[in-house]
Order: sequence, then structure tokens, then C-alpha cells
Amino acid sequence: MKPKNLLVFLGTCLGSFLLLGLAFPDDLVFGEMKFRFFHFQEINEKLPEQEVQKKIDPASLIRLQKKAENLVKSDSVLSETLPAEPEPEDTGMEEESSFRIDSSTAIQYPAGDSTILQGLFRGMDSARAKGETVRILHIGDSQIEGDRISGYLRQRLQQRYGGCGPGFIPFSEEEPSRLYLKSSGFAKTEKFQLLGKGRKGLHNRYSLFHTYFRLKTDSSGNSRAGFSYRLNKQGYKRNSYFETATLLTRNRDSYLNVQSRTFSRQFKPSDSLRLSSWNMSGPSSEFSFSLNTGPTTDLFGLCLDCKAGVAVDNIPLRGSSGLELLKIKPAFLQEQIRRLNTRLIILQFGVNVVPYEAHSYSWYENSLVKIIQTLKKSSPGIQVLVIGVSDMARKKEGRWASFETIPAVIHAQKRACARTNSAFWDMQQAMGGKNAILAWAKTNPPLAGKDMIHLTPKGAQVAGEFLYRAILNEIR
Repeated sequence: MKPKNLLVFLGTCLGSFLLLGLAFPDDLVFGEMKFRFFHFQEINEKLPEQEVQKKIDPASLIRLQKKAENLVKSDSVLSETLPAEPEPEDTGMEEESSFRIDSSTAIQYPAGDSTILQGLFRGMDSARAKGETVRILHIGDSQIEGDRISGYLRQRLQQRYGGCGPGFIPFSEEEPSRLYLKSSGFAKTEKFQLLGKGRKGLHNRYSLFHTYFRLKTDSSGNSRAGFSYRLNKQGYKRNSYFETATLLTRNRDSYLNVQSRTFSRQFKPSDSLRLSSWNMSGPSSEFSFSLNTGPTTDLFGLCLDCKAGVAVDNIPLRGSSGLELLKIKPAFLQEQIRRLNTRLIILQFGVNVVPYEAHSYSWYENSLVKIIQTLKKSSPGIQVLVIGVSDMARKKEGRWASFETIPAVIHAQKRACARTNSAFWDMQQAMGGKNAILAWAKTNPPLAGKDMIHLTPKGAQVAGEFLYRAILNEIR
């Protein structure tokens, strides 16, 4: 075909498709086949990527990430006496980023009571002086897996208020996601889990991680095994040591014997949650012990903390919408929270709710209300901070854009906070609003993954800094 004739043919085809777009503004469906025509208005329609570039400067996000990284690196390992340290200098942080604390990025109080977090702030202020540990539970979906966001927030709060160690960790992990932790002994245990395809529990007294473990019996019917936990320097500096170790167990039917090189303890059978604590002789990075008990003893986890200061626990529940918390026996869930001296529970869910389109999310709102009410009954003064779902996008008709359901899910989360007098923080707005994830994924290095849902470890540092500053804004 001659070039002239080819141009005429292509022009005719293009004109025909444009005319069809006018004639059929909606898609045509024939059985399982769907035809979508190009429309004139799409010529000048701005792509989501172009819209978000006006709101977010990727270069400023990277500058903020590097600044955040330097802030936590500036910390030094504390001595045994835990001397007070000044807040690391961070002047100019806000000027170097597009993040500002305003009505949309500050912590919100949908029920109107802006004093509900003041008890937490007073507790953190006096923790070192009173020799107390103020605990914050960060419970969420896969967005916080691997200590993302939690680890950075922990480091920043511990720099300001004291504290060390990673806090509450699961008794064992088949596939460790915490790079700072090396443990051994998993092969000698049997895991029972509420989430996933693994073996379900014989009862519903699960740990906060929705799991519990039991020792395997040997050929003679004995249940005996050794365990070791070692912190390395791959995480934040305050994660590299601890001063106290607390073992969470329940030995309803058998004696529990715990031994190490320096101690030996025997506990009588008890149907209640047991917290057994040991003080290290100084800052330590390793804790080893052996257990000898019956095959029905439940092993829940271990707390590695400082003697005083702030502890922030990272409790990721992959694939969860948060509703599974209601499947744990309420009294046992509340007992764990109360005896760990918890002051604040941060709930960060929504990643697994957004993809499911619904005409109404009242079911989610009502379930979240029940969850918050159950958690608050653990102990007087416990407060809840709900983190709104982060921005996340999907590819539709060849274009990446935020899920259309995000506003409805956030509205349900806010309504639940209003009904329970809980605090709320809008993470999507802090990230930059609708389609912000597109800019976060295109920075160098990327702050969000290629799935346009999960933040990278560096992106989690930025999100953690935003959250830390939102909290600090309330204290000041």
C-alpha cells in the first residue's frame, strides 16, 4: 500500500472510532465481550499522574526520607543508667517537604474530645522518672509487616522519652520478617493460628499475633526444648538491645520449668495468662532458655524492653481486615492488653477492605465499633488511635488511579471513631491525597512498591515521620 493511501486508511479508522465514541458514550457489551470507544473529552483529560504532580514534589519526599534516616542514625546506644538525651535536631524538616500539619493531616477527634490522648502523653513524660514502661500496641495489616512504620515510630519516641528493645514479639516465626531478630527453636514447636491456612487452635485464647505454640513431645512423651533470641544491628539502634525479658505463657495442666545458665524457675499450673520476667545484668542483645512442661502449655510470645520508657509493639496481621480480633476470647484479649500496661492501641487496617466494592460500608463501621469497644474495656484509660487506610491504586482501563472505594472506607473509619470517642489520623491525606501513591512509587529510590499498595521500608520511614509529627503536634 502506498504511504498516501496508508495515511488515508489510518485517518478513516481514527475518525470512525471517534464518531462511534460520540454515538455510544457508554461501553457496548456483547455476552462476555466489552467494547470501549475513545471519547473526545479524553483528549484534554489530565492523567492521575499529572494531577498528583501538582500536589506532591517527589524530590521533597526523598529529601525528607534522607533526613528521617539521619535522625534515627544520630542516636547512640544508651548506657545502663539510661541518661536523658535531647531530641535530635531536625530544624528545617517541614520546609524540605510538602507535609504540613493542618486540619486534614493532624490527629482528629471526630467526637470532639481533644483531651483523650493527654493521659498517654503524661505517661510518656513521666515514664523514666517513675521507672515505668508505657506500651503502645500497633496492630495492623500487611502495611506494617516487617516492623514498617512501627519501627521508625518506636525509635523516634524512644529517642525522646527513653526505652529500648523491639517490645512484644511472637514466640516463634517460621518465616522471620523482622530483620533485626534471629531466633531458634521453631522446629521443636507446633503452631496454632487464627489467620491463614495453618492449623487452627484447639481453643480461642490466641496471642495478639493470633497464634500460640506448644512444644512437641519426644518418643518418651516429654516436652522439652531450648530457645534463643538474638538482636542484631540490622534494625534501628534501640532495637539492638534490651534490659528485661518477659515470657507470656499459659500452663493450665502442667508445671512449667524455665532454665538458663543464670536462673531456674518452676511455676505451678494456672489457667490464667502468666507473665514471667527477668532483669538482665545490663543492656543485652541475647536471651536463651529451655522449657520443660506438658504438651498442652500455650506459648504466646516474649517482650524485650527497657526497664523504663516507651515500648512500641509491631503486630502485623497479613490478610486481615481487623475483624479477626473479635474471634479471640474477649476476656483473654483484654487480659493481655491490661497486663502489658498498654496505654494506646493504634489500629491500622483497610488495605484488605478497599478492594471489595460495596454500596455501604456500615457493616465495616459497626464491626470496627465493636472492636474498639472491646479493646477499651481492657483497662480504664486505654485509648485507641485509628489510622485511616493509606492511598492505594489499581490499574483500570490502562490507567493507574486510587481505588474509588477509599473515601467510603475512610468515612466508615471516622464514623466508628466518632461513635467510640477515639482519635483518627488520615494517612491518605498525609501522603498527599488521592493518587498520592503514584508519586510515592515513582521516586528514586521508590517509597511505594510496584503493587501501588504497600510502602517500601524507606516509604515507611516517611509515613512514620508524618505520624510522629502528628503526635508531637498534639503534645505541644
